[in-house]
Amino acid sequence: MNNKNILQNFRKAFFREKYRFDQGNAFLVFVNFALLVAALINQNGGKPEIIKYYVIGGLFATWFLGYILDRVVQVQDIQERVILKRSPIWQQNFARHDDHEEKLATLISKLENIEKRLEKNIKKTMPTKELQTRKKYANINLNQSKMKTE
Repeated sequence: MNNKNILQNFRKAFFREKYRFDQGNAFLVFVNFALLVAALINQNGGKPEIIKYYVIGGLFATWFLGYILDRVVQVQDIQERVILKRSPIWQQNFARHDDHEEKLATLISKLENIEKRLEKNIKKTMPTKELQTRKKYANINLNQSKMKTE
């Protein structure tokens, strides 16, 4: 294994663990909230009447902040745009997509040109009435000769 592979494997493992840490951190917020409620209970001398308003207010404030970040700020969309701009893999995919679109556009224009030339050639080579009648007589003569040989 060379140094580049070791570095790539370390990077993959590091970001896999970072993802796990971020997921755990998201749930740790609820543990922190529960500890805050417990501290409030101790501070108020164990009166649960006031604490339930704190809990409901805290949950509502958390939900409302999430709603603002989701609907107004649109955090997910902005985060995704930043990721797409920074990712070299996505940049390569976009470059390939643009290249394929250019190739398709040239192929379509070439096919349209061929179609136009074919239409012109068909119009030029359309037989006149005289040629059509000659062909008709030629087909009649050909059919008659076939009948005689049978």
